[in-house]
Amino acid sequence: MTTSRPHTVRTEDKPGAPADFFEPGARYFDGDGFKAPEQTHTFQCEHIALHPRPGAGPRAFGFARNNAPDSEWFSTALSLDDFAKWTRIPEDLDAPTGDAAPAAPATS
Repeated sequence: MTTSRPHTVRTEDKPGAPADFFEPGARYFDGDGFKAPEQTHTFQCEHIALHPRPGAGPRAFGFARNNAPDSEWFSTALSLDDFAKWTRIPEDLDAPTGDAAPAAPATS
């Protein structure tokens, strides 16, 4: 099942972030095919913002989960230093667990 990506990336969505940083609406995986699911994670990027401390750089805010069966999503923020270990999951593929992306509550 492919999940829709509600975000479009605009310059203002990535303030002060390099081009090769997380992108809002994209999903990332931090493992390889040789690790057990509980040793890997999926990250759904929702927003990019600059850290208020001068020189601290951008942060990618979103949700992550351990890829073990039935693990829960939790909120997190990742930095430039974190980016190197993550691989973007192409939009036409499911997450490694096949789990749907976290979604905002419905509003009426």
